[in-house]
Amino acid sequence: MKLTNELLFLQGNYSTTEILFVIAAGILIGIFVKVAIIFKQRKRILRLEDEMLANHSRILALEKKVAEYRKEKGISHEYTPQPRKSELKVS
Repeated sequence: MKLTNELLFLQGNYSTTEILFVIAAGILIGIFVKVAIIFKQRKRILRLEDEMLANHSRILALEKKVAEYRKEKGISHEYTPQPRKSELKVS
């Protein structure tokens, strides 16, 4: 109980400038930490966006090759259904 009181109510004579300095230092440290976190997140987001753009461009290049191949071979549809055999199932 005594330790808790000492931690909650720091004993001593502190000037107003010391208290304001500690508050300002705490605020500045908090701001720097937050800015560092935001900078790291933005960097990660940009890296992911670059990776997505590279993947999309590769997909588009492959789709172009497939379209050119189909045009050369005269294939008109992407999906051509196969005729089904009708089967009777006995239960």
